[in-house]
Amino acid sequence: MHEPRLTGTWKSDARKTAREIDARADIPISSKSRLKKLMGKLELRYTRNRCYAKLGDDIRPMRFSVVARDQSSVAIVTVDPLLGKKIVHIHFEDEHYWVCLGNIREYFKQVKR
Repeated sequence: MHEPRLTGTWKSDARKTAREIDARADIPISSKSRLKKLMGKLELRYTRNRCYAKLGDDIRPMRFSVVARDQSSVAIVTVDPLLGKKIVHIHFEDEHYWVCLGNIREYFKQVKR
């Protein structure tokens, strides 16, 4: 199964993700600052069946397959050489998508189709 909404390059949206982190009352302020510094750096480029994760100068290719989709989301299974198989549920919202990172959402914005 192919998901055309994913195709292209997506970048972590530091500003939108920071607003999500700031809204959480269950995260200590000191942890919020550290979390926000990590956001906005990851870039993901999706092709039909591969995702290329770029962080700084490091690029890691991962195979993935779409296992389910509906009007507002898609579930993929990624195969990372180091981490193994993982299910990722991607939620589309306007020009963004978000994924859960524990108890917060990290937002990504498409920068290239």
